[in-house]
Formats: sequence, C-alpha cells, structure tokens
Amino acid sequence: MFETTKIIISNTTRDLFNKMKSSPVLYIFFTLIMVFSVLMFAFLAFYFQIIDLPLEISLNDVFYMIFFIFLAKSAVDIYKYFIKPGEIQYSLSTQIKQEKTISEIFYAIFFMNFFIWFSLSALFILFILIFPINSYYPFEYLFFSIAVINAIIIGSTVCLNFFSEIRIRLIPSAILLLFIFFSQSPLLLILLTPLSFFHLIWTFKHSISSYQNIRRKERYFDASKIKIRNVIESLFYKEITILWRDKMFFSFIITAAVTGFGTGYLYLYGPELLIPPSLQELYADFLPSLFIMMGIVIVVIYTAVFPALNLFLNEEKTMWIIRHTPIKTSTLIYGKLTTLFLCFICSIPFIAYVSIFMGIENLLFVTWLLILSYIISTAISIPLGVKYVGKKSDVMLLYSVTIMLFIVLAPISLIGRFFYINFSYPIVYLTIMVLLALFALYISIKISENILVLKYPKVKVI
Repeated sequence: MFETTKIIISNTTRDLFNKMKSSPVLYIFFTLIMVFSVLMFAFLAFYFQIIDLPLEISLNDVFYMIFFIFLAKSAVDIYKYFIKPGEIQYSLSTQIKQEKTISEIFYAIFFMNFFIWFSLSALFILFILIFPINSYYPFEYLFFSIAVINAIIIGSTVCLNFFSEIRIRLIPSAILLLFIFFSQSPLLLILLTPLSFFHLIWTFKHSISSYQNIRRKERYFDASKIKIRNVIESLFYKEITILWRDKMFFSFIITAAVTGFGTGYLYLYGPELLIPPSLQELYADFLPSLFIMMGIVIVVIYTAVFPALNLFLNEEKTMWIIRHTPIKTSTLIYGKLTTLFLCFICSIPFIAYVSIFMGIENLLFVTWLLILSYIISTAISIPLGVKYVGKKSDVMLLYSVTIMLFIVLAPISLIGRFFYINFSYPIVYLTIMVLLALFALYISIKISENILVLKYPKVKVI
C-alpha cells in the first residue's frame, strides 16, 4: 500500500541530497534567501507593532496569499509528477486501478507541500518568539493549515481538469475559486474543504484522460507532408511545439494581462490602499515605481526566465545525445533561444493593460523597461540552465534568479528613469542601455557555450 507514494517521496529526497552534494553553493544561497525572507516577514510584523501608526495588519490578506501560493504549487506538482513524466505509464499499465495510482501521487504531493508549510511556518514562529511580539494565535494557525490543505486539493483538481480533453470539468473548480475569491471569508474557505475533497475524488475518476490527452499527437503518414528544416528552424519548431502542447503560450498571455491590470491598479491606488496617511507623504512617490518594477519582474520571471531555464533543464536525459550530433554548440544555443521571441510577444499584453492606468506618456519607458528586463533576465538564466542541466529544480532556480533580478534591475530602472525625466532625448540613452544589455547577453551566450563544452565534450564538431 502507498507504494507509488513511497517511491515518489524517496526518489525526491534522494535526488535532493544528490543535488545538494553536487552543487552546495547554489543550495546554500537558496537556503539563506529563504531564511532571510522569513526573518524579514517576522521583522515587519515586529516593526508595525512597535511604531505608533494607525495600521492594522489584515490576516485575511496573508491568509489568501498563502492559499493561492500553495494552490499554484500543488497544480505545478501534479503536472510534474503525473501529467508530464513518461515513467508513470508503467504504473498505469498494471492491473492496479488508475484511481489508486493518481491518489497515491496526490498523497506524495500533499505530504511534500504540507511539510514545506510546516517547516516555513515553524521557522516564522521561531523568529516571532525572538522578537517581543504578542503571537498567541492557535486558531489562526489552525485555519491557515486547513487553508493549505484546501489549496493543495483545489490546485490538484484545477491541473487535472485543465489538461482534460473535456474542459467543462473545470467548472466546479472555477466555481469553488470564485466563491473563495469574492466571499473574502476564511471561514467559508474552511467550510468548503469537504466539498473540495469530494470534487477531488470525482476528478480522480477522470484523471487518466488528462494524462492521455496531452500525449495525443497528429501523425502524418504521407511523406510528402514532411518538411525538411535547417538546424535553427528545427530547434525553434521543437521548443515551440512543446510550449504549445503544454498550453504555455495561453498561460503567458493571461499572466501578462492580469499582471498588467493589477500593476496599473496599484500604480494609481496602491499608496492610498496600502499606506496609512501618516506615511503617504514619505512613500507616495516611491511606491508607484516599485509596483511597476515588481509587475515587470513577475511577467519576466514567468515568460522569460521560466522558459529560458527549461530550454536546457528539460534535456536532462537527452543532452548527451544532442551533444553527439553534428551540431555546433553555438547553433544549439541560438536555436533554442529563438523560442523566447514568441514568449516575449506573449508578454506584450502587460504593456497594453498597464497603460490604461498609467497613460500614453509613460508607454515608452514601460516598454523600454520590459525589453531591457527581458534581455537581462535571459542573460542571467541561460548560463544557469546550461550549468544545472538535469541537476536542479526549476522552482529553486526561479527563486534565485528572482532575487538576482531585483538586485540588478532596481539600480538600472532608477538610472533609466533619471535619463527619461531629465534629458531632452532620453531615447538615445535608453537605446544605449539596451545595446549594453544585448552585449551582456552575447557574453552570457559565449559563457554558456564554454560551460556546455566542459560538461558535455564533443569529439568532432561539423
């Protein structure tokens, strides 16, 4: 019993320790970032308690933020451990019921995510105890834990039904999320947990269709329909086919549009909503620019960093084969990077929606910042993707690159804003900064070539 669950957990744990041994620096850096982030939230709770401000921290906001984080995390895990991998076909081909297999996969995902929640929340409570804060919230912590359970359940159903051939099965999950979103009541979310559980059981009965649907491909039997492409075109076609089959382009567009709308709304009304009147004079001019940069970072992380990393991370078991084909290293990297042009096009709705709130006069600067951020994020991601082929989790690398982008883009955006406001022809200076970023991207590609050659040497290159 629970054989699949034990295998997934043991394999994940073993892979984690092997990765930590192979690249300790990256994991130490990631661990320090996580500990610092939790410490920062604990310090903010202490800071807002000791200063004399008419400000109340809403537990509902924190409640729903944690809920949606674990909802997204569980959906990604279901895709990772059930929808995408081909190894699961062996288990599904046995006499064991398919519902039992998917349920055991869900148990593994549930235990891993709840362990993450327990570890981070325990660390947060430890930091809270260090500061002299009144922190006795047993019922709130229980509510938060039930919300995490509900998030894991609903996130799993959303992923399973999204990849199903019959999309109408998404309606129950959508109704649950609409109730949760518009009610703004943590108590209602807790009461919906049994209903979410029954919906999960119903989803398990149809889960095999989601697994099969993503693998159905149209095959051409007529040789005249087969098109011979050059190397770069073939690599481009291969990568966009994967993104299209995984329905990532639609996800990129929706994310860019929603983020643009939310960023524009916070640009206009964020200081009044989030900052008390006594601090608005101090932070009112700073926050709008911060909201714009954070919105661009979110879009770039999802539409640039994520695909750029996975262009190489996905070649975990095939890179050694690719390296023994008569393809130059530079051709391989350039061919894969051409895919990011379509990903950038999918991010353009961010500009359209944020301009509704910001106005046309700031359109040039926002467009420039998005383009520059896209180039810089790609330059950072490519060497990491090549360096850690088959060794690292894309989630860990995404978080690490996010911190790097904040460190790099913050001063660059300030310099660009200075040129945009104080010079007569800012387009000249902004263009120079873009050209410098392109040069940095070129250097990054050359570094990636050297890394790939060292990791996977070739005997002969044609």
